[in-house]
This record gives sequence, structure tokens and C-alpha cells, in this order.
Amino acid sequence: MKGYQIRNGEQRDQEWLYDLYCKTMKPCIEATWGWDESFQRKGFCENLNPTKWKIISAGHKELGGFVLNQNDDHFWLEMIIIKPEYQRKGIGRRVIEYLQDTAGKKSLPLKLSVIKANPVKPFYQKLGFKQFDEDDAFYKLEWNS
Repeated sequence: MKGYQIRNGEQRDQEWLYDLYCKTMKPCIEATWGWDESFQRKGFCENLNPTKWKIISAGHKELGGFVLNQNDDHFWLEMIIIKPEYQRKGIGRRVIEYLQDTAGKKSLPLKLSVIKANPVKPFYQKLGFKQFDEDDAFYKLEWNS
């Protein structure tokens, strides 16, 4: 990604990532299910180990991160979080385009889910994602090359 660096997450990133998760996701989670700090911390640590993350930076500034899983028939974007002060500056778009390029090179769709309380669905739709399913809490979106 031109202008940005991506590195593998490390154990030392755990607290930084969890703090960023809280800053970015707490309002949506709270609006959907309520926020239980011990439940959220436990779930984050068990399911989003820092070594699964790719950390996005520019120079010496860490801007956010994402977790991308490759399955046999698709890529799944587990999560993307960008520091609030760097949101709406094109970083998320650049990351998604990078992930679309990654998926496109393997001829696989890129899928993700969005909590309904999170207003980012139009952002993904502008980038070519289509809704393929939904449940009470989530929209499920998919991009195909």
C-alpha cells in the first residue's frame, strides 16, 4: 500500500489494539447488546489475538489494523479498525482496496459483516460490496472481482 506500511501484529500490540477496539467499536456494540467490559476483553483476547492482526502505519505512527482470514472459497475481513483521528482520511478505503486486490488475485470474494448500529455500510457499498445476508445485529456484505 503506497504511503503506508503493514506489519504483522505482535503480543506487545495487545493493549494498544484492545484500546483502539474500545474507542472504535464500543458505541456500536453498546447500542446493539450493551457493553460488558470483562466479556469484551475476554472475547477480544481469545478471538482476536494480536498475532492475527496486520498493523497499518505511516512513518512511525500506527494508524490502525485489520484481521483477514483466508478460507477455501473466500476471504473474510474479521475486523478493521482505524484510530478515530485518522478516520475519513482515505486510509480505510486504501486498506479495503488493498484487500480487494489481494482477493482478486486469488479470484476469491471478500466478505465481511457490519454491526447494524455502525454507519459504515454505505462506505463498503461505494467500494463495490453487496449485501448477501443479514440477521438481527449484522449486515453481511460481499465483494467479487
